[in-house]
Amino acid sequence: MSQLYTTPEAAKLTNIPESTIRSWLSRHPEVFQFNVHVVSDEHKQKLWTEAGIELLQSRRATKTATDDDANLDAESDAPDLLESLLEEDAQRLANEYYRQLPGRTLQRIKQMRFNPTPEQRKIVELSFRAALNAGTEHLLLPTYQPMLLEGGGDETD
Repeated sequence: MSQLYTTPEAAKLTNIPESTIRSWLSRHPEVFQFNVHVVSDEHKQKLWTEAGIELLQSRRATKTATDDDANLDAESDAPDLLESLLEEDAQRLANEYYRQLPGRTLQRIKQMRFNPTPEQRKIVELSFRAALNAGTEHLLLPTYQPMLLEGGGDETD
């Protein structure tokens, strides 16, 4: 089989922006024939054949793209712009989340220590038992020692 190219690779080879290639493909399906110019792999990704690359280059060389194509290409850039904005916002949110996480976690731990719900009391009790059984009670905070002494006598003997 001949060489196959992804759309980003085709864009580099032809010096045609990816968004333009994608818009040409969607707006002119009669020009780009599947199994001749474009094929789909097992993941439904479109791959360009050698014939497809040649057609893209000839289309660019003859400038069959109209001014309407240029205007529509700008519209087709909107998803790329949206994707970059979403990526930036997602990164900022992730950074802020991890910046606040330690403080919030400590707040919740303190809340569990001083005013635990019945469910949280059970979680803490099970954690103490596991620490005692594993011989790692020395890793527990010193402030938990009174709790260990309260429940520790019944559980270990």
